Amino acid sequence: MVLQAIQAAENAVRQYGTRDPFEIIDARGIRLRFFDAARLPGYFTVVKRIQYIGLNRNADEHHMRTVAAHELGHSFLDYEEAAAGGEMQNPLLFTYLNGRQEQNANFFAAELLIPDKDILAAACHDAYMETVRCIHSHIDEYPDASDRDSFRQCCMLQFYEEHELPTIEALAAHFRVAQELIRFKLQALARKGLELPDIHTARSDFLRHLQN
Repeated sequence: MVLQAIQAAENAVRQYGTRDPFEIIDARGIRLRFFDAARLPGYFTVVKRIQYIGLNRNADEHHMRTVAAHELGHSFLDYEEAAAGGEMQNPLLFTYLNGRQEQNANFFAAELLIPDKDILAAACHDAYMETVRCIHSHIDEYPDASDRDSFRQCCMLQFYEEHELPTIEALAAHFRVAQELIRFKLQALARKGLELPDIHTARSDFLRHLQN
């Protein structure tokens, strides 16, 4: 279902020619409502075949945009269940502890809001893959396992020293999404078979770990 959610988002971008969830919500004739609540960020429901998305008006711009994309995911993925009486709402949208529907809506939102090429460029993907290819090309020159590990670590250390990778916070600000969605996007890229550097720990503490 994760790949189905990713594909649904890709199809939505092609069909509507935009990644803006509010433009797609409008184009699909979904009725948008705003509400006040302490914890609930949003909901999706269907009443008499009319779709509704509710958003917490107290959310900041990035979080509201993220929740809008998440609830839009339910429109694409869970319409039938919602039409049968199921309301999609959860106060903790972006945790991996949620059920299948919430997870898939998160992957939909991540795929909708964050283009592959842009996050790959931000994460220095091409340079990282060149480092990986270099390791694979020369690793057999080191017959001893410890030497192979040292060679691999040295190559990776050089990569992280030469490339300043963004933090989760910086990526979230750049793509105007909640920080949690960046992690779902990284998971989506992994599901597609793409390798990425570790942007979570590619900081000074990571470099010290390699040097120890």
